[in-house]
Amino acid sequence: MRISVTGRIMVIYGGVLLLIISLSFFLSYKGTVGGLERQLQKTNMALLKQIDQKIATEFQQMEKNLLQLANELEFVYFMNDSYRDSGQKNTNFYALSSKLSAFMNNNLQFSSFLVYSDVSGKILTEKLYTDKTTSENQWITEYLDMPVYFQWLPTHKIWDGHDNRDVVTLIRSYPALSAPGYRKGLIAANIDEDVLYQMIHGIYEDDFQGHTFIVDKHGEVITHDDKTKLYSRMKELPYIQKVLSGNESGSFVAEIDQVKQTVSYKASSYTDWKIVSIVPESQMYKPLIVTRNLMIAVAAGMFLMAFIIVFFINRRTFRPIDRLIGKLSGTYRPAADTGRGFKMQAQGVSYLETIFDQMFMDREQLEKQLRDSKPMLKWRTVMDILIGYRSEYALVQPHLEFAGLRLFPSWYVVCTAEISKEGGIDPKDEALYTYALCNVAEEIINMENAGVAIDLGSGRAVILFSFPEGEEEQNHLRAAALLEQILDVMRKQIGLTVAAGLGGGYRELKDVPLSYGESQQALQYRMVAGRDSVISIMDIRSPDNQDYYRIVQRFDSIVDALKQADSGRGDALLKEIYEEAVKRNLSPDLLRQFSFELVMRSMQAVESIGINTGETLAEIGNLYERINRCENWWEAEQVVGSVLYRLVEKIEIRKSQRGKNDNIDKILHFVKENYRDSGLSLDSLADEFHLSRTYISRLFKEHVEDNFIDYLIRIRIEAAKKLLKDKSIKINDISDAVGYTYSRSFTRTFKKYTGLTPTEFRDQASDGAEPEQPLE
Repeated sequence: MRISVTGRIMVIYGGVLLLIISLSFFLSYKGTVGGLERQLQKTNMALLKQIDQKIATEFQQMEKNLLQLANELEFVYFMNDSYRDSGQKNTNFYALSSKLSAFMNNNLQFSSFLVYSDVSGKILTEKLYTDKTTSENQWITEYLDMPVYFQWLPTHKIWDGHDNRDVVTLIRSYPALSAPGYRKGLIAANIDEDVLYQMIHGIYEDDFQGHTFIVDKHGEVITHDDKTKLYSRMKELPYIQKVLSGNESGSFVAEIDQVKQTVSYKASSYTDWKIVSIVPESQMYKPLIVTRNLMIAVAAGMFLMAFIIVFFINRRTFRPIDRLIGKLSGTYRPAADTGRGFKMQAQGVSYLETIFDQMFMDREQLEKQLRDSKPMLKWRTVMDILIGYRSEYALVQPHLEFAGLRLFPSWYVVCTAEISKEGGIDPKDEALYTYALCNVAEEIINMENAGVAIDLGSGRAVILFSFPEGEEEQNHLRAAALLEQILDVMRKQIGLTVAAGLGGGYRELKDVPLSYGESQQALQYRMVAGRDSVISIMDIRSPDNQDYYRIVQRFDSIVDALKQADSGRGDALLKEIYEEAVKRNLSPDLLRQFSFELVMRSMQAVESIGINTGETLAEIGNLYERINRCENWWEAEQVVGSVLYRLVEKIEIRKSQRGKNDNIDKILHFVKENYRDSGLSLDSLADEFHLSRTYISRLFKEHVEDNFIDYLIRIRIEAAKKLLKDKSIKINDISDAVGYTYSRSFTRTFKKYTGLTPTEFRDQASDGAEPEQPLE
């Protein structure tokens, strides 16, 4: 078949056009869909890293708490089985049992606790005291010669006296740094497997369709969302073999249960376990399906359009040229045009218009998809910076530009803000108000500097400031000034109050997580500074002053008096602390600081017993400003005293609502009359009043707002203070007189509750009052 000149031109033109369309589609597909695939994989690995960091942080804190508990003197006696007589042994046992119970109450992540002394062969738990030969926990002795100082055991079952529990166990040698053969015993703390699983579950969204679990180096399941797989060995599975033999982290595609799934894993640097995530590819790349299908549709439309241009429009365009060439060559054969043919051409032109319209609609839809994805990319990028996942500006800059964000290469300050409104905020409006705060913050910041704000959820937002120049302190002050403008706009134009915690200023992007943590710490002081204020980390950092710390140690005694609603004793203690502060010549700034810290601790103590302090804060106004306006120390004392008085009233109201209990009144009277007895304990009270230890302990919690041991210590310390004023009585005799068998234990306890040793307290009590020192 002979092809005309115009036909050849159309073939060449069409071929080039189709090639260009094919290359454009291929490059666009690889650049867009491929890039999004890589981003999703990185996001999945980032979630595994968050899980690893969360588990490591929680486990390290648990180990730290165990080490602090193991340093107690009662532990030393128990582990070394070094008692002077049976009386001392019983006293130490009761004290240690009380500390174990208090430790379990303060560390709710532990489900049970076990202490084993290899010297005596005794095993002590929070519930019983027994010998190794008769205990069901003889397995613990197998770890006396473990080559490391501590070891996390994988999930196993233990009997807690009622049923079997699935737990993960931390084994810790005693002493803490002792080699095999030199160890006196072991400490074991059990954590429910479900607690470990919740650490993982809290990272993911509720609609997560995959599986995330943890296996040890032998492939044994430690925790899994499918509880039937606990204790199962998965080492024989091909994809688990690949995980165990792989690098520290990685991702690959495997066919599991006849379904292609993406397997991602991350090795824990702390426990040496491996965190594994399995997500079906259909779920993994679900966000890409719409984009991919849209691009394929656009490409198909472009191919169709090319065919129409080449074989219909161009043919009609080149027809006069064909006719001219035919006439010149004598080979042109005109085709008969019928009414039907004309109609078909008209339909072809109309169809071409439809294709163009569809192409533009597809293009607009694609742009909309990209616009809708930018807020999520913005949130993810900023969160990666805040948690330290992205720490180099050169690497994060392309992501910032794509999301439409602007940050300078250096000088950063982070603020965490929380919104509130008189009368409360409807949960439906919370996200809208937070969005408004972020918009106002970005608009004000980007007038002269750079920054970005994102919603953290629950009415909180984080604002990242970036400055082109300056230094740490100067930029910190700039950020504080900008925050005051933001708070003013939110208050006047939207009717919202905003509490803002401001972190320190840092030069490098890698230090942004430090500023972020400081901002969250500063925000905690909103309960004292007020919910419409800027709280700087510089204002709440503890000063480096030994006299200051000695005074702060005495806050516990005021908090105890507060919880007992003993306003008289609280006023006396408050006066003593301020007089000592003046006597030790604390600077005006330190006097303001410890006033602020005392109120903060008191409010935290009141809230810990279930009393809301919000009304008290509203009544007293902005406490932070009131303390700063005090011109002398006695004005600061009056301000703090007024706050403590209001808190005492709240506690008295709560006590009056509980009603009277004759048993606790008799017990308290008995304790006050017999505190000198060193053997006074919950057991002796139980025998005396024919009540259970648990019931008596609950009475103390409900009616005294304290446990029995702390109440008894407080009674003994107050009695010791009165005896110390008489210099003719020796300190050892005072120790015996108030119920302490060992003077060293008495001295240590006295200093903890008063901030002074008995000798220092006696010397101070004999000195005259110093003149009052003004704040300014």
